[in-house]
Amino acid sequence: MERFQDENKILWSFSNEILVKCPKCESKASVKQELEKCECGRCHNMVFECKNCFYKLEEPIYQYIAYGKVYCNNCFEKFEYESQPLKQEPEKYKTKCPHCKFQEELEPKIKVVFRNLQIFDGLRRDQWYNLPIWFQKDVNGNLFWAYNLEHIEYLERYIKADLRERPFTNGFNMTMVARLPQFVKAAKNREKLLKILKKWKE
Repeated sequence: MERFQDENKILWSFSNEILVKCPKCESKASVKQELEKCECGRCHNMVFECKNCFYKLEEPIYQYIAYGKVYCNNCFEKFEYESQPLKQEPEKYKTKCPHCKFQEELEPKIKVVFRNLQIFDGLRRDQWYNLPIWFQKDVNGNLFWAYNLEHIEYLERYIKADLRERPFTNGFNMTMVARLPQFVKAAKNREKLLKILKKWKE
C-alpha cells in the first residue's frame, strides 16, 4: 500500500525555481531565486534565464500604485485615494476630493506591485515575469500544472498513494495538498495524471 503523509508544504515551498517557456526561443527556461537575500531574510530576487538562447530579463515587471489618506485643502474633509497601476514611480499625484471635487497635487505613499499584463489565454504563469509555466496540461477542462521536478515528485507521491495522511491543522488548511483541486484528488483521474507526471519527468 502506497502511503503519503502531508509535510505541510505550501505552494511557495516549490517556488525557488519555476520552469517556464522562454519568450524568445520557446525552449524550457527558468525563473529562479538568486542566492542573495535582503536583511529580513524573506524577500529575494527572482531572475529569468534561458540556457538555450541565453536570453535574459533583467528584473521582474513592476508597476507603482500611489495612495494615501489626507484632508482636503478646500473643504477639509478626510478622504482616501489610490491610483491605477502606473508605469513609473510618481513623486507627485493629482487627485480630486470626492466631497467637493477640488483637485490638488499630493505627495503619495507608493506600493510596488507586479504588472498584470491581462493575458487571458488560460495558461498558468509565473508571478514575476508573467511567463507560461513549462509543465501544464488540460485534463478534462481542468488545468494541471507543476513548477519544477520537486513539485512534480511531491504531486506524484500524493496521487499515487492509497492512503493519504494529513497532520492535525486546527482548521488551518493552507498546505499545497489541502488546496489541490478536486480533479487531482479524484481516484478516477489517478492513472491519467500519473502518466502526465511520468512524461514530465522524462
